[in-house]
Amino acid sequence: MKIALCVLLLAASLAAQAPGTVQPSVELAPVGNLHIQPGGTKRVELDFRVKVPFHINSNKPHSNLLIPTTLKLVAPNPMEIAGIEYPPGEDQTFPFSPNEKLSVYSGDFTIYVSLKAPTAAKGSRFHVGGELYFQACDKNACYPPKRTLVDFDVRVQ
Repeated sequence: MKIALCVLLLAASLAAQAPGTVQPSVELAPVGNLHIQPGGTKRVELDFRVKVPFHINSNKPHSNLLIPTTLKLVAPNPMEIAGIEYPPGEDQTFPFSPNEKLSVYSGDFTIYVSLKAPTAAKGSRFHVGGELYFQACDKNACYPPKRTLVDFDVRVQ
């Protein structure tokens, strides 16, 4: 019985890693050194890449049934997340829904984050962390939602 279970688990593992099997993912490009003056605000570009051949729903999909892409960030007090600006999606049609245009991100896209530095924090360093929540699809189907970790440091100078 144990041998049969081991063989079944091994077969499932190999099938999951079969050549040509591509899993959807979105990667964050490295964020460079970020510096903000005390009391200042900085607009930060977070560059993401959707793995080919996938696309993800935009932040404002055309249907309430679709899961929007959202960025959730947390900064330690007294650093503030002053705003998040999503790019517009690109309207595309796909074989699984040929009569409906979907608002999606594919390839590279940028989300802008505005950070506000505390006035009395000169020389301080803050870690900003969070996640990008998205649902990826290819030309045939959509996959369960996933998360990509987002983190970077900001120095107040």
